Amino acid sequence: MDSHRADKRGRALEWWVLGGTVFVSFVDTFALLPVLPVYMRQIGAQPWQIGMLLSVYSLVGMAGQPLGGYVADVVGRKRPLVFSLLGSAVALGLYGAVPSVWWLLAMRVLHGLSGSLFLPALFALLGERAGRQRAQVMGRAAALIGLAAIVAPPVSGVIARLWGAPMVFGIVAALMALAAIGVWYTVPDTLLPAVEPRRLRPWEVLRVPSLRAVYALTAAFTFCMGTLAYGFPLLMVERGYTTATAGKLLGWMALVAVPVMAFLRWRQFFARAVLGLGIVLLSLLGIWWAHGVALLVLCMGLYGVGFGLIFPAVHVLTFEQAPAEQRGSAFALLYVAYSGGLIAGPAAAGVLSAVVLPAVVAAGLAAGILIGVVTWNLRQRWGWSVRP
Repeated sequence: MDSHRADKRGRALEWWVLGGTVFVSFVDTFALLPVLPVYMRQIGAQPWQIGMLLSVYSLVGMAGQPLGGYVADVVGRKRPLVFSLLGSAVALGLYGAVPSVWWLLAMRVLHGLSGSLFLPALFALLGERAGRQRAQVMGRAAALIGLAAIVAPPVSGVIARLWGAPMVFGIVAALMALAAIGVWYTVPDTLLPAVEPRRLRPWEVLRVPSLRAVYALTAAFTFCMGTLAYGFPLLMVERGYTTATAGKLLGWMALVAVPVMAFLRWRQFFARAVLGLGIVLLSLLGIWWAHGVALLVLCMGLYGVGFGLIFPAVHVLTFEQAPAEQRGSAFALLYVAYSGGLIAGPAAAGVLSAVVLPAVVAAGLAAGILIGVVTWNLRQRWGWSVRP
C-alpha cells in the first residue's frame, strides 16, 4: 500500500513538473514579445538589425527541428529536453549582458538551436508517458501554452518597466534552469530504440500519407495565424480603433481557446482538425468584413474555438500516425510546417495586400488544402488507420 501511494505521488509530481516545463518554455517565447524589440533598440540596433534579430531565432529553430527530432529518436526524449532548457537558460541569461548587437545575434542563434531540440522531445515524451490519456494530456499542454500567451506578455512588460529588460531575461532563464533540474530528477525517459541510429532518416516520415495530411492542415492553420498577426492590428488602426483594443480582442481569442483545448474530449481527431481549420478560415474572413466591436468579439471568439479544436488534434494525430521509433522526427516536421506557415503568412499578406485582402489569401489557401485533405481521406477505404 505504501509503495503504491509513493508511486502515485511520484507520478503526480512528474506531471506537475512536465506541466510546469510546458508553461515555462512558452513563457520563454511570449515574455520576450513586448520587451525584446525595445531592448534591441536600447543597445543600438538599427531597424533592419531588429528585424534580423527577431527572425533569426525562428529561422534557426525551424532549420534545426529535423536534427532535434533525430536526436530525440536516437538518445531518448529526456536528455535533449534538459539540454534544450539549459541551453536556452544560458542564452537568455546572457541577453542582458551582451556588449553589442552582434553578440546578441550569437545568443539568439544559440537560443534557436537549443529550442530546436525541445518540441520534438517534449511532445513525444508527453504522448508516450500519457498512454491512453494522450488526448487529455495534449489538450492540457496546449491550454498551458495558451495560458502562457495570456499571462507572460503583460507581466514581463511590467517587470521591464520597473527593473529593466535584463531582469526579465534573468527571471525567465532561472525558470528554465529550474525546469531542467525538475525534468532530470523526476521524469523517466521513454526511448524506443527499434532500429540502429544510422538507419533512421527523419524525412522518411513524409512517406506516411496521413502525416502529410496533418502537416498540410498545420501549415494552413499557421498561415492563417500569421496573416492574423500581420493584418489584424493594422486593420484595427485603419478602422479607428487603438492597438490596445486589438490586444484585448487577441486576448479574448486566447481565453476562448484555452478551455476548449483543456476540457473538450472529442476523440475524432481528424474531424476535429478539419472542423477547426474550417472555423478558423471562416472567422478570419468574418474579422475582415465585420464592422463594430460586437461582431469582432464574435468572430475572434469563433477563431478561438477553431484554434482550440485544431491545435491539440494535430499533435495527437502526429503521435498516433508516426512510427514509434520516429516520433521525435514526426513532431520535428510538424513544427517545420507550423513555423513555415507562421513565416509565410505575413510575407504573403505583405506582398499581396495591395491587390487582395490578406484574409482572402489565407482563407483561399486554407480552403484549398482543406478540400484536398478531406478528399484524400474520403478515398481511404478505412479512414485513418491509427498505429498502436
